[in-house]
Amino acid sequence: MKENLLFIFLKTHNIAYQLFEHQPVFTVDDKPAIKTIDGVTTSSEVIPQPYFKTLFLTDKKGKFFLVSVLEDKHVDLNTLGKQLQCARLTFGKTDELLEYIKVSPGSVTPYGLLFDEQNKVTYIFDKDALNHQWTSFHPMRNDMTIVTSLQNFLTCMQLMHHEPVVMQIPVK
Repeated sequence: MKENLLFIFLKTHNIAYQLFEHQPVFTVDDKPAIKTIDGVTTSSEVIPQPYFKTLFLTDKKGKFFLVSVLEDKHVDLNTLGKQLQCARLTFGKTDELLEYIKVSPGSVTPYGLLFDEQNKVTYIFDKDALNHQWTSFHPMRNDMTIVTSLQNFLTCMQLMHHEPVVMQIPVK
């Protein structure tokens, strides 16, 4: 399983995290009941915020982008495309998503960049997220969430050879 390769990677690089198990979450609007895998289940337990959504995008020239933004943002793809000097950003196709970061729609995660060994995908990270202590993303499947410190997350991306392009994400 792909997530096991991620867990091995995190352990090998001493990246501390907390793992949460939950019902499958396909969009940021889904807020499941949460329990920790390695702790006692309680009804009041929640995944630490902020929550993110990650978009897999492409342009007319075949460039690929993974964009992680705070969950409440509605990204203006036209303006983002102009900022990235790209012609017409659109959502990438399922087969491209599977080819480059080995996940399916509903499980899109920056941790999938572990599998982009040829650096075909540029990673964009929401500048506003730098104001938060934590990050929370799926580990290649949408029935689990990894919570780690912002610094650990950024270190993890660097170790995956995907230094984030941190920028203000345009919204509608």
